[in-house]
Amino acid sequence: MTKKSNDFNRNPNGSNQWETRSNEEIQIIINRHPKNWTKKDFRGEGKNNQKKILTRKETERAGLVFGNKGGVKQYLNGKLKCSMCGFFKNLDEFPDDKYGSSNGKRSNCSSCDIIRNQKYRESVKEIS
Repeated sequence: MTKKSNDFNRNPNGSNQWETRSNEEIQIIINRHPKNWTKKDFRGEGKNNQKKILTRKETERAGLVFGNKGGVKQYLNGKLKCSMCGFFKNLDEFPDDKYGSSNGKRSNCSSCDIIRNQKYRESVKEIS
């Protein structure tokens, strides 16, 4: 292949280029590692792993199943898990939060939220 003077491609044959891994190969790599690893752990940015195994673009592909998702609210049969007591309760037992999450509900149930507010008020009284 002859090179024209105005052709700026310095590698016209495409030699020495990386081959991309398929989704099946990446899923096999994910399945070999612990289930509690997040996408950041596979990129070497997380708490569980400091070594880079996959690239950012590989972890963002659609169709891959990771064992753990960080910072996601837990639902079961239409019920939300309270972050304090750990029980699954109906959504009407959670107070509304206009500044909070996407579903507009807080992650603490009403009874746990009252206890949390009481502890906060007691700590403020101790300081002042």
